Amino acid sequence: MSDIKFQLQYADLNMQLLLVLLGLAALAALVVRRIPEGMVVTVQRVDGHARRLEPGLHLVLPLLERVRHRISLGGHVLMLDAPELRGRLYWQVLEPARAEDVIERAEALLAQTIAEVASSQRGAAPAQLKATLNQRLRDFGLLVTRLELGAA
Repeated sequence: MSDIKFQLQYADLNMQLLLVLLGLAALAALVVRRIPEGMVVTVQRVDGHARRLEPGLHLVLPLLERVRHRISLGGHVLMLDAPELRGRLYWQVLEPARAEDVIERAEALLAQTIAEVASSQRGAAPAQLKATLNQRLRDFGLLVTRLELGAA
């Protein structure tokens, strides 16, 4: 009789241990975030404090911090399809801290800036336009890597 009682207590202990381990694994899955290479994530706390997470493993407080931005550091392509300006603009984020404020409207900012630069420098070579664009976009943490213009 005592042998059966011992086995039941042992089974209960194993079940409790299993539940604790499953709970810890679920908590770890919520708390630990892996940021892939070529990506920067900004998380914002409830109190407004924000921090940037570089590639690697990070601890995030699930109910207190939320992802604000996911910024890809790889290249992006903007298709230029205005009647007076057709082509492709290749760009990337160089400084995530500066780009964070404009990342949601980066393509609109780029399209507006290229239109302004192209209208003020009619007939300029793409390399000259690219240099002017990079001067204007430096404060936003963006870089134009290539500009391909087609026939208007």
